[in-house]
Amino acid sequence: MFDQIGATTMADGKWIGKATEKMKEKGTLGSFGKATPKKITAGIKKGGKAEKKAVFAKNMKKISGKGK
Repeated sequence: MFDQIGATTMADGKWIGKATEKMKEKGTLGSFGKATPKKITAGIKKGGKAEKKAVFAKNMKKISGKGK
């Protein structure tokens, strides 16, 4: 479940900025590279951190409308 702040952030569409900021802090922004379907599939098969990054990239493509 989302806390009150998280729910508000998601509802007003500003959650992606928060996610980007968190990735910058962790040093993982852009670490997956260009998210091609081939790379996403390979990342999911590999497992671990690569799988998490691949699933995130796949979901971002869905949200943006580019991963239909």
